[in-house]
Amino acid sequence: MPARLLVRQPDGSVEERPVEDLSELRDRCAWLDISDPKERDVQLIAEELQLHPLAIEDTVHRHQRPKIDEYEDHYFIVAYALEESEPDVVRDIEISIFLARNVVVTVHEGELRARAAVEKRFREGKLATPGLLLHALLDTIVDGYFEVVDGFGERVELLESLILDETPRGYRTSLSELFELKRDLLRIRQRIAPEREVLNVLVRGDIRELREAGRRAYFQDVYDHIVRVTDEIDTFRELTSNVIDAHLAAASNRLNEILKALTSVATILLVVTLVTSFFGMNFEAIPFASPELFWAAIAFMLGSTGLLALYFRRRGWL
Repeated sequence: MPARLLVRQPDGSVEERPVEDLSELRDRCAWLDISDPKERDVQLIAEELQLHPLAIEDTVHRHQRPKIDEYEDHYFIVAYALEESEPDVVRDIEISIFLARNVVVTVHEGELRARAAVEKRFREGKLATPGLLLHALLDTIVDGYFEVVDGFGERVELLESLILDETPRGYRTSLSELFELKRDLLRIRQRIAPEREVLNVLVRGDIRELREAGRRAYFQDVYDHIVRVTDEIDTFRELTSNVIDAHLAAASNRLNEILKALTSVATILLVVTLVTSFFGMNFEAIPFASPELFWAAIAFMLGSTGLLALYFRRRGWL
C-alpha cells in the first residue's frame, strides 16, 4: 500500500489527504502510515517534518534494536510486531514511529495487522490525540504477542509428548524441532525484551506530547503486558531446555537398553564359540569319530544358550 495520511477534522471525522499536505496540517491530529517505504517516501516526510538525519538513517537501514530517541522537536521509536505468517513460522516486523506535535508517522515493511485495527478505531473518532494513537498502536502490537507466545507453548507441549516416541526417526525429528524452537524463542525475546525500556520512558512521562492527564496509566498497562510476555518466553525457554535434557536422557536410556541386549547376545554366542573352537583343534586325543561326544557337545551348547537367555531375560537385559 502507498503512503496514507489520515487527518482528524475539527468535527471529529477523519479525512485522507495527500502526503504533501502534512506540514500544513500540524494543527490537527494526523497519522501518516508508510508501508514498504522507498527512499523518496522517507525523504519526503523528513522534509515535511524536519526530522533528524540519524532517525532517518535508522529508518532506512532496518534491523534496529527497540529504542526511543529524543530530538529537538520530535521523538523516534523502534518497536516490533509479531505475526504468524504460516504454522510455526513467526515473522517479526520492524516498525519505525515518529512522534511530533499532533503527528504520528509509522514506517514498516509489508502489511501490518495492528495498523488495520488501529485505523478502524482512529476513523471512528476514538483516538483524538497523538498520545491515544501511539498507545493504541503499541497496545495492539503487544496484544498480538500473546497469540504468538501461546503458539510456542503448544509447540513445547507437542514436542514434549514426542519424547516417548522410541523410533529413530521420531527422535531425530523431535530433537531438531526442539533446538529450532529454542532458537525462535531466543530471537523473539531479543525483539521484545528491549521494548520494556521504551515503555519505561513513556510511563515516566518524559515525552512532552504525552503528558496528558491519566496517560501514564495506559502505558503502564502496556508495560505490564510486555513484562508478562517476556516472563512467559523465559518460562518456555527453560521448559524447552528441560525437554531437551529429558530427550537426551531418554535417548541415553534407550542406548543402554540396546547395549544390554547386544552384550547378552554376545555372551551367549561366546559360550557356543568356545565349545566349537575347542572341537575344531587338530589334536589326536580328541575323539572326532565319537557320535556320543558330538551329541553331548550339541546338548551342552543348546542347554547353555537356553540357561543364559533365561538368566538375561530375568535380569531384564533381553
